Amino acid sequence: MDSSLNPDRRHAHLAAQSAIDASEKDFACGAIDEATRLDRVTDALASAYLIKDDPRWGSGFDGDAELWRQARELVVDAVARDGTFLDVGCPNGHLMECVAVWAAERGYRLVVYGLEHSTALARTARRRVPAWSDQIFEGDVRFFQSPRRFDYVRTGLEYVPAGQRAWLIERLLRDVVSPDGRLIVGPTSGGDFEEAKAKFETAGCPDPAISSVTDRLGKTHHVLWVERASVA
Repeated sequence: MDSSLNPDRRHAHLAAQSAIDASEKDFACGAIDEATRLDRVTDALASAYLIKDDPRWGSGFDGDAELWRQARELVVDAVARDGTFLDVGCPNGHLMECVAVWAAERGYRLVVYGLEHSTALARTARRRVPAWSDQIFEGDVRFFQSPRRFDYVRTGLEYVPAGQRAWLIERLLRDVVSPDGRLIVGPTSGGDFEEAKAKFETAGCPDPAISSVTDRLGKTHHVLWVERASVA
């Protein structure tokens, strides 16, 4: 979750992070199982995202429209033709909307879908973009039984524990990405970017394509992607 100095949002961010840290600690010591950990993390994030009726904040981003675009538009750098696009971890559906618009500006038509673990956030996304309500799925990405394959699948790796992140790349490529499609990870930055590169290598994808941009505040964002057809 990105966060600035807005007091209400800072408080929500800190409360969510505290709940997430507690969940991770309980999981690490064996007090809770993975399903409970994920439910607690998801509930903490949903509680924070839903405090404001703001599309960017509801997508886990605290910044203006210009910063949002600088930090997120590079997802579309991985798009090279028309197709279907699945946003894994779609919160309120705002990134879905933006990806469709940004792709259209580049001459590509995307039919967008979303997957969200939180019932409250999935409901919010369906309410915000009712035309796509049937294209927003609810579930755990680890067990998601996709009704179809997608030309582009965007995900974060933080949706699963560190030890499962290379496996998540493998699973999405195997079960969700179309034969000539692409798996996109990010945007990510800093140490998370270095970890993402390492997880791609562990998953048998040592040379992902990378697009990077530095926003007006000096933060550099990265997106990585691989083509399913290039993976043995």
